[in-house]
Amino acid sequence: MSYKNLLLLTAGLLVASVVNADSHEGKWSINPAVGYQAFDNNRGLDSEALISLGAEYRYGNNWGAEIRVLDSSPEFDNGGDVDLTQYGIDGLYYFEKTGKISPYAAAGISHAQFEGSSSSDDETQFDVGMGWRYALNHNWSIKTDAKLIYGIDDDTIDSLVSVGLSYTFGGEKKAAPMAIDGDADSDGVTDSNDQCPTTPAGAAVDARGCALDSDNDGVADYQDACLDTPAGRQVDERGCKYVLKRTEEVSLNVNFASDSSAVEGNYTSEISNVAEFMKKFAGATSVIEGHTDDTGSAIYNETLSQKRANAVMNVLVNRFGISAERLSAKGYGEARPIQDNDSVEGRRANRRVVAVIKAEIEE
Repeated sequence: MSYKNLLLLTAGLLVASVVNADSHEGKWSINPAVGYQAFDNNRGLDSEALISLGAEYRYGNNWGAEIRVLDSSPEFDNGGDVDLTQYGIDGLYYFEKTGKISPYAAAGISHAQFEGSSSSDDETQFDVGMGWRYALNHNWSIKTDAKLIYGIDDDTIDSLVSVGLSYTFGGEKKAAPMAIDGDADSDGVTDSNDQCPTTPAGAAVDARGCALDSDNDGVADYQDACLDTPAGRQVDERGCKYVLKRTEEVSLNVNFASDSSAVEGNYTSEISNVAEFMKKFAGATSVIEGHTDDTGSAIYNETLSQKRANAVMNVLVNRFGISAERLSAKGYGEARPIQDNDSVEGRRANRRVVAVIKAEIEE
C-alpha cells in the first residue's frame, strides 16, 4: 500500500469519526502509533518497524471497538522488499481503571496484503493481545499494546508491539437521573418548589407551599383567630388586634372576735363594696381566705378559719346575690399570721377573712 493510499484512509477514518461523534453515542479515540513486528520463521521475513492508525469507539465504561490499519515494509531474508498492509477490527475490554492507567484486552480479525516486486499474497488473520492507556489529561493519552497474530492460511504466528499518542473526544452527555420529587408535608406543592416544607397538614398554602395569610398580618390563616384584621394593624400571636388593658381591684378585710365565725355588722359596708365590684365586672371571681390567731390547736383553728371564710362568702351570695360559682372559700388556720400573736392587737389582726378581687378592663 502506498503512503498516498494510507493518507487517504487516514482522512476517511477521521471524517467517519467526526460524523459518528455527532451522535454522542460514546467516546471516540484517534490512535496513531509506531511499532515493531516480528514474523513467523516460515515467512522468511525480517522483523520491521511499522506505523498504524486506529479509530476507536467506546461502549460505556468497559467495552470498545477499534478499526485499524498497519503499514510496514519488511525485507525477505534473501533480499527484496515487501509492502505489507493489514486492515482489521478489534473488540476491546477495559478493566477497572487504576489511577491514570486503564488496562485492556483485545481480540479481533484482520486482512493482510503482502505485495512484493514479483508476487502478492492475501491472508486472513486473528489477533489477541493486551495493552493499557495512560491518561495525560481528559483528551490525550498514551496507548500501548502487544499482540499475537495468527495467520489462518499458512498457520503462522507473528507478534507486534506498538505505542502511540491518542486523542479522545465526543461522548454521550447523559443527563443526571431525575430525582423523584415528593411532597413531604402533603400540601400539594412538590418539595423542590416548596419554600415552607413543614406546613402543617390541612393548612391552605400558596404556590410557594407557604401557609396563606389573607389579611397580611404576619399570622398564617390556620393560626389566625381574626382573619379580617385591617391592614397595618398590630396584632397579637392569635392574629387579633392588640387590646390595651388596665386592672381594677378591690380588697376585703373582715376581722372576727376570738373563737367566732360570726360576721360583725360593721363590716357590711365593706362586703357590700366587694359585691358591687363583682356585679360591675361580671367576669371577676374570688377566693375568700379565712385565718385565725394561734389560740387553740392547729386542727381546730383550721376548721374555724374555714367557717369564717364560708360566713363571708354566704353574705356575698345570700345578701348581695353574687353567684356562688364565682366564689370559693379556703381556710388556712393559724399558718399565715400577719402580726405577732403575743399581743392582743396582733391576735385580732390575725383573726381575719381577706380577699383581693381583680378585673381586667379593655381601654
